[in-house]
Amino acid sequence: MTEQVRLSQEKETLLMALYLRALDNRRETPILGDPYAQEVIDRIDYDFAKLGSLKGNTPLIAARARQFDAWTEEFLAAHPGGLVLHLACGLDSRPLRIARPASAQWIDVDYPDVIELRERLYGPIDGVRNLGSSVTGSAWWEEVPTGRPALILAEGLLMYLAAEDVDRLVDRALEHFTAGSLVFDGVAPWVKTIARLQPSIRRADTGFRSATPAPAAFTEAHPPLRLTDQRSAVELIGRYQANAVTRSITRALARVPPARDAMRFMRYSFTRG
Repeated sequence: MTEQVRLSQEKETLLMALYLRALDNRRETPILGDPYAQEVIDRIDYDFAKLGSLKGNTPLIAARARQFDAWTEEFLAAHPGGLVLHLACGLDSRPLRIARPASAQWIDVDYPDVIELRERLYGPIDGVRNLGSSVTGSAWWEEVPTGRPALILAEGLLMYLAAEDVDRLVDRALEHFTAGSLVFDGVAPWVKTIARLQPSIRRADTGFRSATPAPAAFTEAHPPLRLTDQRSAVELIGRYQANAVTRSITRALARVPPARDAMRFMRYSFTRG
């Protein structure tokens, strides 16, 4: 039985990421390998052919998810009793993909209609709590426990928020938790500009609204933060490519600063005394 999807055009971006993870999983040598993505797509009554123009982004989305999975597993290995707070979780299957200690807490946050769809498609997931709210709201924070080290995941989120909303969200998280990590991805200013040329992005009115903050400026604006790791999306894609020719081309692109810095995956840690 398929599930009807009734989401605003803006929220349909979650279907784009799901579709690309499914495409990656169909490859002989996937970068991520997310079998849940295809299972979910098969249950959704939606014309995914409309997203065909996005196929070229498959390695990017898969590499990003793989890196975020790795950082999540590192955090849980170091803090088995920690809390993972996944902002704008969409239809991501991360709590099913990775090994989670029974002592860890996991909270997925997204719009109420997205959470409702997520619960229909995945059902209950042990150890995972869903909160239906815009991440830029404030009331939902009252449902998030304090007192544990926290990993805040903002995958495919911050670039869609205005810079002032990014700052407010980060400040709210830093006020709520005393220690943990913040992981997010961001784009270079030139990517923010040209992204709107993508037809599917224009249709959904989901252009990027902010670029990746420079680490020095970001830590100055949010003093508890300390940069602990950053990865170039292009460099990771080159590392994971199975085809030797494609791998060589991608690695060559990674030597060109504008291409290397087009999208970066950032990890910051924080401790508040």
